[in-house]
Amino acid sequence: MKLKDVIKMLENFAPLSLAESWDNVGLLIDPCSSHEYEIKRALLTIDLTENVVEEATSKDCSLVISYHPPIFKSFKRLLQGNAKDRIIMKCIARGITVYSPHTCWDSVDNGVNDWIGSCFENKKIVPIVPHSLIQDAGMGRILSLSTPLSLTAICDILKIHLGIKHVRVGHKDNFDDSELVKTIAICAGSGGSLLNGVDADIYITGEMSHHDVLAAISEGRSVILSEHTHTERGFLKSVVNIFQDKCMGNIEFIVSEIDSDPLKTIS
Repeated sequence: MKLKDVIKMLENFAPLSLAESWDNVGLLIDPCSSHEYEIKRALLTIDLTENVVEEATSKDCSLVISYHPPIFKSFKRLLQGNAKDRIIMKCIARGITVYSPHTCWDSVDNGVNDWIGSCFENKKIVPIVPHSLIQDAGMGRILSLSTPLSLTAICDILKIHLGIKHVRVGHKDNFDDSELVKTIAICAGSGGSLLNGVDADIYITGEMSHHDVLAAISEGRSVILSEHTHTERGFLKSVVNIFQDKCMGNIEFIVSEIDSDPLKTIS
């Protein structure tokens, strides 16, 4: 499948206009002289590390779709002594194209935030901040549960969905697990600024600052933190099937086996 057609498919799935103003999305590394270049296999990853570049090379992936943009801040030089610079140079030298969707995937309907919420039976799910032009898109989600659940039950459901053993939980001082939750606010990744003051019983996100958690529980809300990339990584396995169908088998999409959370929990 030609590179230009793969890019068109990616942008149709999640238009670049959905990205936050501070983000850096779309085609970031373009080492090919022509977008007529044929792509046979694409690797999806949350983070593009040097090890993931090696994996892409070994698996003959000429396109990497990196959820987090490997190029974010501007730079004036590329040096071998800098790991981020080496990633860029290796991709160029090896002819690996890099595309990053980041907050486009967060915002789009049936994107990352909807995927997080999909583990709960709900009667309504809407963006926290709706997009002005694209229906059902926008940052974050507020979910109304079909059947109210306890905080413990929500934690158990979420852990199974994300494929993790632990979450961190904050709640008010006089918390009672018999109090049932009716509404959940969701933000993939780091949700401190977006979730601040949102009217929901529970906040689910990857990470929040100490003071943002204190502010939330002082308002009588509970907070569930699953760590940043755990709110994002599972979506890749879901979106691979979507892309495979859209491209009708003309390109193979695979999820990185090397990419992982840089932080580990030690019991």
